[in-house]
Amino acid sequence: MSDYGTIAVEDRDSTWIITLRRPDKLNALNPQMLAELLDVLGKLRASDAKAMVLTGSGRLFSAGVDLDTPFFMEHVEDSSVYSGKRLLDDQHRVIESIYELPVPTLAVLNGHACGGGGLGLAMACDLRFALHSAQLWMVPGALDVVQDFGLSWLVQRLVGPSRALHMAMTGHRVGGAEALAWGLVNEVHPDAEALGRAVDGFVERVAEQGTDALQMLKTIVRLGGSSSLREQLQVEAIANGLAFQSEEFAAKKRAYLEKLGGAR
Repeated sequence: MSDYGTIAVEDRDSTWIITLRRPDKLNALNPQMLAELLDVLGKLRASDAKAMVLTGSGRLFSAGVDLDTPFFMEHVEDSSVYSGKRLLDDQHRVIESIYELPVPTLAVLNGHACGGGGLGLAMACDLRFALHSAQLWMVPGALDVVQDFGLSWLVQRLVGPSRALHMAMTGHRVGGAEALAWGLVNEVHPDAEALGRAVDGFVERVAEQGTDALQMLKTIVRLGGSSSLREQLQVEAIANGLAFQSEEFAAKKRAYLEKLGGAR
């Protein structure tokens, strides 16, 4: 793994653990962190990794965008009316890069996730595990801006347009239990130790599965959000038709049948 300044990267049983590492700045996104995230995500896509875990160091998952950088329109010398759009286009690449990874992705919310940047990174992942004390919220109502980092698209697909608009307009802080009830997160845990065990369990389950089957599973589930039933049945048949020919399936089938026979 490369040596990064604002993130740490660990390969654990073919799952890449990426940790945001600016705890003194509450893991806020700045130009260096963006560049490093894009670099490691590109390497992950080209690797044989089976999954990715994204988490934070210190008290927060991420406080969003660093307020003292061009990402928050500070120290920007470009007078063009389009300067803000260009800056956001640059930042938004990280959301697209995470969302389009072919492998399953898990955001581990060790603390609050807010803003566009912080919550956006979490929501771009496929799954989210959180501390019970973690809070998720948006900030456009406080600044008279439009919610960015893809949250206007990502959040409403989980909680519906009404709740997404309510979060954006009011800055409502969604706590762990409420986030679980709404479907913003998949699991909530009482403390860091329990959260760590849940992550370890995720990594172990992923390690047991074949890389190709995992990637096809993610693709098929994604397609199910917009395809018709007839189309979905066809792509499922094609995908499993390929899976049935794999060595991984043959080995898993043998083990399953042996276990089943021993249980009788």
